[in-house]
Amino acid sequence: MSQAYLLLDRTRIERLPERLFELGNTTFRSLYRNTAYGPLEEVGPALVPVSPDSPLAQRFFQEWSTTCGIWLESEAQEEAVLGHLRSLIHVRVEGDVTVLFRYHDPRIAALWLTSLPAFERDRLMGPVRLIRLPELEIHQENPDQPAALYAHEPWLLLSAHQLEHLGSAQRQHFAQQLIEHGQHYFPEYLQGLDDEALQQWASQCQQHAGRHGYSAIDEVLLWAHFHAVLGTDFPDAPAHATYRNMLTEPGLSPRQRLDNLNAELMRRQLIDKEFSL
Repeated sequence: MSQAYLLLDRTRIERLPERLFELGNTTFRSLYRNTAYGPLEEVGPALVPVSPDSPLAQRFFQEWSTTCGIWLESEAQEEAVLGHLRSLIHVRVEGDVTVLFRYHDPRIAALWLTSLPAFERDRLMGPVRLIRLPELEIHQENPDQPAALYAHEPWLLLSAHQLEHLGSAQRQHFAQQLIEHGQHYFPEYLQGLDDEALQQWASQCQQHAGRHGYSAIDEVLLWAHFHAVLGTDFPDAPAHATYRNMLTEPGLSPRQRLDNLNAELMRRQLIDKEFSL
């Protein structure tokens, strides 16, 4: 008999254990537990048994299915499913480097799995017979594949081409997040820009933030405020000397420097507003 599961992203669903309890589910299994990534368990993926038409299933398809997790079905024992999924949490890339792999993001899963030949995809699915993604169902064409087990050395290898393919999609998604953020919080600075110009603005924002060591989503979203208000040449313009000094102020964490920059920008905007009255 087939059992359905949700593989949910705890970094994107706040208070996941409490929300599962509210929806009538008290059982979930962490993929990072009993691995080298145990300290990251609270932000790692979680495997949750689910019944079709249950409140949890309804919540998944209403709110979480596009960005926060994937639906799986298997006839194997839960331990076999858990072990196989756990074996995929990290991969080897060029240079024999090991990295965490966020395949539980449905956008990454769709790009990754649909680009593979059937025999290779079936091996990767292991005991999983069906994966349901937005507007896409992936069925295992050659069932009875063996289940893998987690090991400190990953068995899965991603080529440079695969990494670039997955990375480009992530960058595009990030760019869209930046555009939507800017249009919501400071639309006056993006008015009149067509789609191509908005994409260019978002790309430059990511590049400039990365050049100064900021790549996390929350950091780049904050950087976007400076990028919009002060211009795409921030912080290199002659008028930005004060901000450049703040970006290199010793004794502060990178996030503290960003917060100080934001406070200074808001102070100057307030002064400008007062003078314009």
